[in-house]
Amino acid sequence: MPGWELTWEGSIKEFPDLTERVWVTERPPGGCFNYIALREVRGRDVTYPYPVLVLPGMTSHGGEQLIHVSWHGIQPIEPAIPDSMIPIYLARRGYLVYTIDYRTHFVLPDVKDLSFMLDWGGWEAWLGDIKEAVNKVMEVSGRDRVVLIGESFGGIASMNYVTTHPEDVKAIVLLDGAPIRASVIQTLPVRNVDELRASKLYAVPSILTGGKYPGNMVNTVWLKALYNPALPSPEPGFKTLSDYLMNIAYNQGLANPYSYPNSPPPQAIFAVLATLDPYWPVRLFIEPMDQFRAKYMEVKVPILTIISGLFGMKAADMDLVKRLTSDVVILNGYGHLDVYANPNNVRDVNEPVHKWLIRIKG
Repeated sequence: MPGWELTWEGSIKEFPDLTERVWVTERPPGGCFNYIALREVRGRDVTYPYPVLVLPGMTSHGGEQLIHVSWHGIQPIEPAIPDSMIPIYLARRGYLVYTIDYRTHFVLPDVKDLSFMLDWGGWEAWLGDIKEAVNKVMEVSGRDRVVLIGESFGGIASMNYVTTHPEDVKAIVLLDGAPIRASVIQTLPVRNVDELRASKLYAVPSILTGGKYPGNMVNTVWLKALYNPALPSPEPGFKTLSDYLMNIAYNQGLANPYSYPNSPPPQAIFAVLATLDPYWPVRLFIEPMDQFRAKYMEVKVPILTIISGLFGMKAADMDLVKRLTSDVVILNGYGHLDVYANPNNVRDVNEPVHKWLIRIKG
C-alpha cells in the first residue's frame, strides 16, 4: 500500500493564526472505498507536550469537527461559535490537534451495493486504521504518545485501542462515549456475520428521521432547515420545519432545544447532522468486544468521562465507568450532540477538558 499523501495545507479562513493539513492513505485491501484521512489543526505556538487525536463518532468525521468554521461551503450559524468544537478550542490554546476521517467518509451517498462494508472486517480492521493514524501523528509531531479524545463511538474505539496499544496513549477523554451496556446492542435483529450477509444488512443510514424525511436522503433535510428554519413543518403539530426536526432530535436524545444548555439559535446542531457521512457498517454493532472489555480494568492511563443526561446516561455502563475513573462529569439536560456543538459546551465541556489535560500532563 502507498504511504500517506499530503492533499491540503493552508490557513483556516476565520482564524489566520490556525493552519490545517490533510493527509490521505489507502488501507487494505485497497480500492476506491478503502481510504482514511488525517487532519491536523495547529496554532503558531504549540505548548502542550502531547498531540491530541480526536476519534469522531459514528458517521462523523474529522472535517465535521471543524463545522463551526466554514467547511465544504457550509457556514452553520452567524456569528460562528468555533470554540464549541473541541479541535478549534484546543488548537487555539497551544495544542497540536488531529482528527481522523474513517473509511465511511469515502463512501458516496449514491453507492447502491454496500456489501464491501461487511468485508472491511470488524474491530481488528478499525483499530488497524486508528493505529495507522496514531503512527502518522507520532511521526509528524515527534512525540511517542498521544491523548485520545473519543466522541460517542470514538470513545469505545479509544478504550478498545488502549487495550491493544497501551504504549501509544498518554490519556483518554470520553466525550459521551463511555462503554455501553450490553442490552443496548442486543436490540439489533442480527447476531453474527453470516446473518448479516444473508439479510444483506450491510450498513445503516446515518440518521433516521422518520416521517417524510428518511435517513437515506443523506441528511439534506437538516441542511434545508439550517438555512431556512422557518419553512413549514411537513407534519401537523409543529409550526416550522425547524420545530419538527428539533423535536425529533429531542426524542432521540440528540439535543435539548427546550431548556439549558441550548442558546439561540437552536439550529446549531443542524450543521452537524447535515454533514454526517451517509452510511455506517452494521458489522461494528455486532462485533464481539469481550476481549477488549475484559482488559478495560487493566488500563493505567488517566481517563476523563463526560456524559450527557438525555443520551449517555441511558446507554452507558455506569458501574464500569465508575470503576475505570473517578473523573466523571454528568451534564444534566444535555443531549448527545449538545456535548459537541453548543455555545454552552465551551464552559461545560471544553474548559473542563482543557483544565484536566493541564493537570495530568506531567
